[in-house]
Amino acid sequence: MQLSFSQLNTYQTCPKQYEFACVKKIPRQISAGESFGSSVHNTLSKWGKLEVDRGKRKVKSNQLALFADVSEETPLSLTASTLSLLWHQSFIVQGYDSKEDADSARKKGEVLMQKFFDWWEKEQREVLVIEKGFSIEVDIDIVKGRFDRIERTNGKLIIIDYKTGGIRTQEEVDTDLQLSIYALACEEILGEKCDELVLMFLQADGITEVHTSRTEAQLNTAREIIGSISERIDDENFEPTPSESACKRCPYRGVCAASVV
Repeated sequence: MQLSFSQLNTYQTCPKQYEFACVKKIPRQISAGESFGSSVHNTLSKWGKLEVDRGKRKVKSNQLALFADVSEETPLSLTASTLSLLWHQSFIVQGYDSKEDADSARKKGEVLMQKFFDWWEKEQREVLVIEKGFSIEVDIDIVKGRFDRIERTNGKLIIIDYKTGGIRTQEEVDTDLQLSIYALACEEILGEKCDELVLMFLQADGITEVHTSRTEAQLNTAREIIGSISERIDDENFEPTPSESACKRCPYRGVCAASVV
């Protein structure tokens, strides 16, 4: 079976939500939170690609240094003002209840981008991967996903995943299935194990990094979880698992008989 992490996560949240979204494919509107998160990811993807381009240009510039007649278009510089520009270019207005809500989110993003820039300029970073999709075999299943960012900093290979929601506990991050999938994919695609996995929570009051890693035993547990979810989906086991927190965020609560909110 072919599954994305989003599908795996939806099923873990509630099998009935998975059925609505992935089997019955009931259309839904994008939420304000999803819209803001997509805007942030799109901005930082463009920023990361500028970083990669800068690295390539440095190499090319060194190779062509003897040729005085070589000229190229000057790329955007890696400054706080450039990051702010990318934010405004990438901001998605859909999903908000009013223009006032959208304007408020746009201003919140301006502050958040300055916080990110302050974090970014603290260290020299070698960017290896930005917004790269992957597809890996996990036993008999195919799992698809996308890296936000992989960098090598202070000799460590680090996978960073951006989050704009509430900060999670260390225990939650240590057992996060998405990060386990990233660890599996990194080894398969880059040919080496990652040293650290980071959930980076981007908020207007600051950047919070929660670091973790994965042992082989933890990766085996992730493989088992994926296999179990795949089997239950194949068996069409879509029994709902309602809870106040899950139902409150579910876009299908208005059509679900099991919803508790």
